[in-house]
Amino acid sequence: MSRSLRTRITTAAVVGALGTLLAAGVATANSEPKAVIQGHSDLTARITGEKASNRCQIAGKDVSGPWGTVDSDGTVTLTLGTAHSNSRDLRVICEDPARGDVSMHTVRTDRVARDGFLSPIRKIVNSRLFG
Repeated sequence: MSRSLRTRITTAAVVGALGTLLAAGVATANSEPKAVIQGHSDLTARITGEKASNRCQIAGKDVSGPWGTVDSDGTVTLTLGTAHSNSRDLRVICEDPARGDVSMHTVRTDRVARDGFLSPIRKIVNSRLFG
């Protein structure tokens, strides 16, 4: 076997292994809950993929919104009446009411631009290609 053929076979094996790892990582990442916060004066968060019957809330340093219960399809929509100056520091937290504060976790959050559209990079990441 020539050196060139060995190099091509090794390269193909490495690329295949990396592709498999990437696909496994994307499949694992898609099962985690996601939230999208949008709005300017009234903030709204749409959470998907959360465990049914969990409670979720928009929270920040000096502000917290009302709790919302996740539906059986894993979604909930939360609204925070008025945006505050620290609206960039807001996050979505969820907890299992049966376990209390020990189960509290922060949901991965995307921000929608003021015009109501996701950035081009977020569109690609959220496309069907990545789940």
